[in-house]
Amino acid sequence: MSELSSLYCKVKITKPQLEKFLNSPLEEPELNKNWLDYWESRKMYSKSVLTQELLRTYNDDINKEVIDGWIDYPEAMAFSDYDETTEEWNWGMMFFSENFVEMIPMFAFIISMEKYVTESTENKAIVFPFFWGDNAVHAFIEFKNGKAVLCPKAQTLKDIDPEFLEKTKDFLNKKWDQLSKEMDLDNLD
Repeated sequence: MSELSSLYCKVKITKPQLEKFLNSPLEEPELNKNWLDYWESRKMYSKSVLTQELLRTYNDDINKEVIDGWIDYPEAMAFSDYDETTEEWNWGMMFFSENFVEMIPMFAFIISMEKYVTESTENKAIVFPFFWGDNAVHAFIEFKNGKAVLCPKAQTLKDIDPEFLEKTKDFLNKKWDQLSKEMDLDNLD
């Protein structure tokens, strides 16, 4: 990886559960087989062993601060959209990261949502190079049977459900159009 990948997450969640999640403290991730299988499946330079010390969260107190922090960082072009009618939360960032170690806190954040979301086959998150024409998938998380699972077998876009991928790209294209129009290019450092 050399360019920043995009992150997109879509979950079904009621408004009260979303508020509960956002106002809850960050959960420390637990090193388990899923984390280890995912880490082993990734190709990276100077790969370190995934240890409990490396598996960390952000330094925020509550989950809302994580989202707010990314939204307040203009270069990320982050978004958070909740639809009360469909009870769907779409969030992510156009420019997320290029580094797997830096991604760990976000994956821990996403996985910690598992006990708040409404069961749905649409609950998924993906990290991939949306802008750069690369076929790689850096992470794919599915929520199944009350658990959020990092999918080690999702290596390329061909491994992702085509319908989800198309909806993801459509959403990100619309979000890019919206955010790029709102961006104040004169005030970016």
